[in-house]
Amino acid sequence: MDLERTYEICGCTQDQKVLYAGYLFQEEARMWWDTRRQLLVRELGSLAALSWERFKEEFDNRFFPDSAKQLKAQEFASLTQGSLTVEQYAAKFMALGRMQAQKFQAGLQPRVRSQVACLRLENYQELVNVAVIAEAEQRGLAI
Repeated sequence: MDLERTYEICGCTQDQKVLYAGYLFQEEARMWWDTRRQLLVRELGSLAALSWERFKEEFDNRFFPDSAKQLKAQEFASLTQGSLTVEQYAAKFMALGRMQAQKFQAGLQPRVRSQVACLRLENYQELVNVAVIAEAEQRGLAI
């Protein structure tokens, strides 16, 4: 999220986002990216053809396997205040809720995802509402 905010402030293009994120990698991530970048260049023809969304998807697939995502989903489902302050509980709830929105967005059909991704919505319900509208517009339906 910090990186996304930096990109927003700097007005980075999609190409710049991919290049800068790759530049920041260290150790295992650097080795993975060096190899994955070469494969993607062969697949896409150039690194410039790699979208920011695809880059994030590749990164998540490598460093956040489904098992880790399922654990976070379980953590979200069982989250209660417990001994946390209300502010701590709200912060944890919001952090886990952002993951829910990201997972939902990643699973959308590419045409719908491309319409909502640029909005950078972190609120799950807001994302669902916008995705429903985008899908309806594609089908030529009025909401």
